[in-house]
Amino acid sequence: MKALLPALFFVLISFFSIPAHAEFVPSVLQQVEKPTIAVILGGEGAIRSNEKAMKLVQEKLAVKFPSSQYNLITDSKLAQDILVFTEDEDVEDIKQIKKSQLAKFGEKRNYDYVVMLLFGMGHGRAGVDFWAASYNIDVDMQAKVVDVSTGQYIYRQNIMGHGKSSAAIGMPSSVNAFAKATEKCIETFNKEVVISPIKPKKVEQPEAQTKVEQPELQPKAEVNPVK
Repeated sequence: MKALLPALFFVLISFFSIPAHAEFVPSVLQQVEKPTIAVILGGEGAIRSNEKAMKLVQEKLAVKFPSSQYNLITDSKLAQDILVFTEDEDVEDIKQIKKSQLAKFGEKRNYDYVVMLLFGMGHGRAGVDFWAASYNIDVDMQAKVVDVSTGQYIYRQNIMGHGKSSAAIGMPSSVNAFAKATEKCIETFNKEVVISPIKPKKVEQPEAQTKVEQPELQPKAEVNPVK
């Protein structure tokens, strides 16, 4: 019986260690196969400097595209890359960038999807609601989502959001009003956009067929009959 104990102990160790190793490999494979989504945020200077609004956008996008299913890229290097790219492409107004250019930008960096969200701020309106002062503002968000593998839009829309801030004492906050309007824009975007968590396959371009030149036929010499 004592002789069997070491053998049983070895079997138990092997039994419990195999599943741990087996689970590790698929998780790595799943990470590799996740689609990569680059999100470019832009707009007027006052909008980009509104930290509260931009933080809300980042949080909403992180919920829409969880790290367990997507590789979401929104870092400062991405913002720098798109600035250099638009300069090289002679794009004077980022709002006028074409889908083919966004696909080209994504292809060079191995992105599967390129999302561009550009915010435009309307005029604020101050007023009084009963006993409280109020501040209203509208935000326009230009949304573009390009599938890099096809070079086509999977979503293209201009979204409007309205925000309001009220204060019974003091002045209402324009920052809060804008943040609320921005939040409504990104919530609409998240509801309408659908991106599969399965990494898309690259579309192979057909190879150009080499044209085979046919030899020129020489005209037959006329034979005059002998008289």
